[in-house]
Amino acid sequence: MPGTLERMHELTRREAYPSWFSPVIPFEAAAVRIHGWALGAVPGLLQTEGYARSVIQARRPEADEAAIERTVAARMERQAILARQNRPLLWYVLHEGPLRHMVGDREITAGQLDKLIKSASMPSVVVQVLPFTAHDHAGVEGPIVLYESHSGPTVAYTECYGGGRLVEASDDVADLMTVVGMLRAAALPPRDSLAFMKQIRRDLDDR
Repeated sequence: MPGTLERMHELTRREAYPSWFSPVIPFEAAAVRIHGWALGAVPGLLQTEGYARSVIQARRPEADEAAIERTVAARMERQAILARQNRPLLWYVLHEGPLRHMVGDREITAGQLDKLIKSASMPSVVVQVLPFTAHDHAGVEGPIVLYESHSGPTVAYTECYGGGRLVEASDDVADLMTVVGMLRAAALPPRDSLAFMKQIRRDLDDR
C-alpha cells in the first residue's frame, strides 16, 4: 500500500517520545519561529548525541538500551529542521545552571558547550544566557517553548516533573510569551551570552 513505510516510520518515531510530547512534534516541524526558555537542561534541538543519551539515561534508569537509543535517535532527527533551507528562527534563553552542570563526563560536557557556542554563531539561532546573578527571574515555574507558524496560531509547550502539556488557548499563550519576553530582558544580550558561554567552556578546561 502506498505510503505504508512512511506511516510505519512516523509511528515508530512517535513511539520514541512520551505520550505527552508526541503532539508537539507537528508544531515544531511546521514552525517558522521557535521561542524558548530552559532551566534544567540544554534544549533537545541543541543537544549533542552524547549529552542526549546521558540525560535520557539519568531520567530513565529502568529503560533498556534499545529504548534509550530509539529516544536518542528521535531527538537527533528533530534537529533536521535546523539544517533545512527554510529553517526556523530558534531563540532560546538558557539558565546558567545547565551550562555549568557536568553531564555524562568532561568530554560530553565539553562537546555540548562547543555545540552551543557553534549554534549561537549561526544566523538562524539566538541564544541568551540568564546568569546566576540575575535576580527574581520570571521562569521559575518551568521550561517554555512557543511555536509560531504560517498555517495557524502560535501554540506553546510547558513541562513539569513527570509530564508536559500543549497550550493552545490564546490568552495562556500570550501569558507565556510575556514570561519569555521578561526572561529575555533579564538575560545577557546575545553577543555577551556567546562570550559568557566561551568563558564557561574555558572554565571547564581549567577544572
